[in-house]
Amino acid sequence: MSMQIVTGAGSGLGRALTLKLVADGHRVAMMGRTPEKLAALAESLGDRVLPISVELSDPQAVHQAFDYAEAWGGAPQWVVHCAGVGQFGALSGLSREAVEAMLNSNLYSTIWVAQEVVRRWGDREAVLANVLSSAAQTGKAHEAVYCATKWGMRGFLESMRAELKGQPLRLVNLYPSGIRSAFWAGSDHVDSSGFMAPEEAAAYIVDALSAKSSCYVIEMSIGRF
Repeated sequence: MSMQIVTGAGSGLGRALTLKLVADGHRVAMMGRTPEKLAALAESLGDRVLPISVELSDPQAVHQAFDYAEAWGGAPQWVVHCAGVGQFGALSGLSREAVEAMLNSNLYSTIWVAQEVVRRWGDREAVLANVLSSAAQTGKAHEAVYCATKWGMRGFLESMRAELKGQPLRLVNLYPSGIRSAFWAGSDHVDSSGFMAPEEAAAYIVDALSAKSSCYVIEMSIGRF
Protein backbone atom coordinates (compact mmCIF):
# COMPACT_ATOMS: atom_id res chain seq x y z
CA MET A 1 0.00 0.00 0.00
CA SER A 2 1.02 3.63 -0.43
CA MET A 3 2.41 6.27 1.89
CA GLN A 4 0.14 9.04 3.17
CA ILE A 5 0.93 12.26 5.03
CA VAL A 6 -1.35 13.38 7.85
CA THR A 7 -0.85 16.66 9.71
CA GLY A 8 -2.27 17.19 13.17
CA ALA A 9 -1.73 13.47 13.65
CA GLY A 10 -1.14 13.60 17.40
CA SER A 11 -4.77 14.00 18.45
CA GLY A 12 -8.39 14.25 17.37
CA LEU A 13 -9.30 13.65 13.74
CA GLY A 14 -5.66 13.49 12.61
CA ARG A 15 -4.94 10.71 15.07
CA ALA A 16 -8.09 8.83 14.05
CA LEU A 17 -7.15 9.14 10.36
CA THR A 18 -3.67 7.82 11.07
CA LEU A 19 -5.05 4.79 12.90
CA LYS A 20 -7.57 4.12 10.11
CA LEU A 21 -4.97 4.40 7.34
CA VAL A 22 -2.52 2.10 9.11
CA ALA A 23 -5.32 -0.41 9.75
CA ASP A 24 -6.04 -0.31 6.02
CA GLY A 25 -2.42 -1.20 5.26
CA HIS A 26 -0.91 2.21 4.48
CA ARG A 27 2.24 3.80 5.81
CA VAL A 28 1.75 7.24 7.35
CA ALA A 29 4.14 10.15 7.84
CA MET A 30 2.62 11.77 10.94
CA MET A 31 3.20 15.50 11.37
CA GLY A 32 2.33 17.54 14.44
CA ARG A 33 3.51 20.10 16.97
CA THR A 34 3.76 17.82 20.02
CA PRO A 35 6.55 15.24 19.80
CA GLU A 36 5.33 13.34 22.86
CA LYS A 37 1.95 12.59 21.26
CA LEU A 38 3.56 11.49 18.01
CA ALA A 39 6.09 9.32 19.85
CA ALA A 40 3.33 7.58 21.81
CA LEU A 41 1.43 6.83 18.62
CA ALA A 42 4.58 5.63 16.87
CA GLU A 43 5.34 3.28 19.76
CA SER A 44 2.00 1.55 19.26
CA LEU A 45 2.07 1.49 15.45
CA GLY A 46 5.71 0.60 14.85
CA ASP A 47 7.51 1.01 11.54
CA ARG A 48 4.36 1.73 9.56
CA VAL A 49 4.52 5.35 10.74
CA LEU A 50 7.12 8.12 10.79
CA PRO A 51 6.67 10.77 13.50
CA ILE A 52 7.73 14.26 12.39
CA SER A 53 7.51 17.11 14.88
CA VAL A 54 7.12 20.35 12.93
CA GLU A 55 5.81 23.90 13.19
CA LEU A 56 3.66 24.09 10.08
CA SER A 57 3.43 27.89 10.09
CA ASP A 58 7.16 28.00 9.27
CA PRO A 59 7.70 27.39 5.54
CA GLN A 60 11.29 26.21 5.98
CA ALA A 61 10.22 23.73 8.66
CA VAL A 62 7.46 22.47 6.36
CA HIS A 63 9.98 21.98 3.57
CA GLN A 64 12.27 19.94 5.83
CA ALA A 65 9.37 17.86 7.16
CA PHE A 66 8.29 16.96 3.63
CA ASP A 67 11.90 16.09 2.80
CA TYR A 68 11.88 13.59 5.69
CA ALA A 69 8.54 12.14 4.65
CA GLU A 70 9.52 11.74 0.99
CA ALA A 71 12.90 10.19 1.86
CA TRP A 72 11.11 7.67 4.07
CA GLY A 73 8.16 6.70 1.91
CA GLY A 74 8.44 8.31 -1.51
CA ALA A 75 5.70 10.45 -3.02
CA PRO A 76 2.45 10.20 -1.03
CA GLN A 77 -0.89 9.21 -2.47
CA TRP A 78 -2.71 11.59 -0.12
CA VAL A 79 -1.76 14.58 2.01
CA VAL A 80 -4.47 15.24 4.60
CA HIS A 81 -4.02 18.55 6.40
CA CYS A 82 -5.86 18.34 9.73
CA ALA A 83 -3.66 20.57 11.87
CA GLY A 84 -5.30 23.59 13.45
CA VAL A 85 -6.21 25.34 16.69
CA GLY A 86 -9.20 27.22 18.04
CA GLN A 87 -9.47 29.78 20.81
CA PHE A 88 -13.00 30.89 21.54
CA GLY A 89 -14.89 33.67 23.26
CA ALA A 90 -16.05 37.22 22.61
CA LEU A 91 -13.80 39.13 20.23
CA SER A 92 -13.26 41.84 22.84
CA GLY A 93 -11.57 39.34 25.12
CA LEU A 94 -9.22 37.65 22.65
CA SER A 95 -5.54 38.42 23.06
CA ARG A 96 -3.21 39.24 20.21
CA GLU A 97 -1.40 35.97 20.94
CA ALA A 98 -4.64 34.01 20.52
CA VAL A 99 -5.40 35.68 17.19
CA GLU A 100 -1.89 35.09 15.89
CA ALA A 101 -1.95 31.45 17.00
CA MET A 102 -5.09 30.81 14.96
CA LEU A 103 -3.75 32.64 11.91
CA ASN A 104 -0.49 30.69 12.11
CA SER A 105 -1.89 27.22 12.79
CA ASN A 106 -4.96 27.44 10.55
CA LEU A 107 -4.39 29.80 7.62
CA TYR A 108 -0.63 30.09 7.22
CA SER A 109 -0.03 26.37 7.71
CA THR A 110 -2.56 25.63 4.96
CA ILE A 111 -0.73 27.92 2.56
CA TRP A 112 2.73 26.49 3.26
CA VAL A 113 1.59 22.85 3.16
CA ALA A 114 -0.28 23.44 -0.12
CA GLN A 115 2.69 25.24 -1.67
CA GLU A 116 4.98 22.36 -0.73
CA VAL A 117 2.60 19.78 -2.17
CA VAL A 118 2.17 21.66 -5.44
CA ARG A 119 5.89 22.21 -5.88
CA ARG A 120 6.71 18.56 -5.29
CA TRP A 121 3.75 16.64 -6.67
CA GLY A 122 1.54 19.06 -8.60
CA ASP A 123 2.07 17.06 -11.79
CA ARG A 124 1.20 13.71 -10.19
CA GLU A 125 -2.09 11.94 -9.52
CA ALA A 126 -2.30 12.68 -5.82
CA VAL A 127 -4.77 14.19 -3.34
CA LEU A 128 -4.44 17.24 -1.12
CA ALA A 129 -7.30 17.19 1.37
CA ASN A 130 -7.86 20.01 3.85
CA VAL A 131 -10.06 19.87 6.94
CA LEU A 132 -11.82 23.23 7.18
CA SER A 133 -14.86 22.52 9.43
CA SER A 134 -18.34 23.98 9.21
CA ALA A 135 -16.80 27.22 10.54
CA ALA A 136 -15.77 27.86 6.92
CA GLN A 137 -19.42 27.76 5.85
CA THR A 138 -21.25 29.89 8.39
CA GLY A 139 -20.43 32.49 11.00
CA LYS A 140 -20.62 31.42 14.66
CA ALA A 141 -20.87 33.45 17.85
CA HIS A 142 -17.73 33.41 19.99
CA GLU A 143 -15.74 31.98 17.06
CA ALA A 144 -15.19 35.13 14.98
CA VAL A 145 -11.44 34.84 14.46
CA TYR A 146 -11.56 31.06 14.16
CA CYS A 147 -14.21 31.40 11.45
CA ALA A 148 -12.15 34.11 9.75
CA THR A 149 -9.17 31.78 9.47
CA LYS A 150 -11.34 28.97 8.13
CA TRP A 151 -13.02 31.24 5.57
CA GLY A 152 -9.54 32.39 4.58
CA MET A 153 -8.52 28.77 4.07
CA ARG A 154 -11.59 28.20 1.93
CA GLY A 155 -10.91 31.24 -0.27
CA PHE A 156 -7.28 30.24 -0.70
CA LEU A 157 -8.13 26.64 -1.60
CA GLU A 158 -10.89 27.59 -4.04
CA SER A 159 -8.47 29.96 -5.80
CA MET A 160 -5.84 27.24 -5.81
CA ARG A 161 -8.32 24.82 -7.37
CA ALA A 162 -8.87 27.27 -10.22
CA GLU A 163 -5.12 27.74 -10.62
CA LEU A 164 -4.54 23.98 -10.84
CA LYS A 165 -7.35 23.28 -13.31
CA GLY A 166 -6.27 20.61 -15.76
CA GLN A 167 -3.50 19.25 -13.54
CA PRO A 168 -3.74 15.76 -12.04
CA LEU A 169 -3.44 16.85 -8.39
CA ARG A 170 -6.91 16.62 -6.78
CA LEU A 171 -8.01 19.08 -4.11
CA VAL A 172 -10.66 18.00 -1.61
CA ASN A 173 -12.18 20.31 1.01
CA LEU A 174 -13.72 18.67 4.08
CA TYR A 175 -16.27 20.34 6.36
CA PRO A 176 -16.94 18.29 9.51
CA SER A 177 -19.39 19.86 11.93
CA GLY A 178 -17.92 19.48 15.41
CA ILE A 179 -15.68 16.56 16.33
CA ARG A 180 -15.57 15.25 19.88
CA SER A 181 -11.97 15.74 21.04
CA ALA A 182 -9.65 17.70 23.32
CA PHE A 183 -9.84 20.51 20.75
CA TRP A 184 -12.80 21.90 22.72
CA ALA A 185 -11.15 21.67 26.16
CA GLY A 186 -11.54 24.94 28.03
CA SER A 187 -14.36 26.19 25.81
CA ASP A 188 -17.68 26.84 27.53
CA HIS A 189 -19.72 28.18 24.60
CA VAL A 190 -20.59 24.73 23.22
CA ASP A 191 -21.32 21.30 24.65
CA SER A 192 -19.07 18.98 22.65
CA SER A 193 -20.32 15.77 24.29
CA GLY A 194 -22.76 15.25 21.42
CA PHE A 195 -20.26 15.96 18.65
CA MET A 196 -19.25 13.27 16.16
CA ALA A 197 -16.69 10.61 17.05
CA PRO A 198 -13.35 11.22 15.30
CA GLU A 199 -13.12 7.56 14.31
CA GLU A 200 -16.43 7.73 12.45
CA ALA A 201 -15.51 10.99 10.72
CA ALA A 202 -12.19 9.44 9.70
CA ALA A 203 -13.98 6.46 8.14
CA TYR A 204 -16.15 8.79 6.02
CA ILE A 205 -13.11 10.78 4.91
CA VAL A 206 -11.01 7.77 3.90
CA ASP A 207 -13.90 6.46 1.82
CA ALA A 208 -14.44 9.88 0.20
CA LEU A 209 -10.80 10.29 -0.76
CA SER A 210 -10.74 7.01 -2.65
CA ALA A 211 -11.46 8.05 -6.26
CA LYS A 212 -13.72 5.90 -8.40
CA SER A 213 -13.05 5.16 -12.06
CA SER A 214 -15.14 8.06 -13.38
CA CYS A 215 -15.65 10.48 -10.49
CA TYR A 216 -14.25 11.85 -7.25
CA VAL A 217 -15.28 14.02 -4.31
CA ILE A 218 -14.43 17.72 -4.48
CA GLU A 219 -16.06 18.83 -1.24
CA MET A 220 -17.73 16.96 1.59
CA SER A 221 -19.75 18.24 4.52
CA ILE A 222 -20.07 15.83 7.46
CA GLY A 223 -23.07 16.56 9.68
CA ARG A 224 -23.86 15.17 13.09
CA PHE A 225 -27.01 13.93 14.76
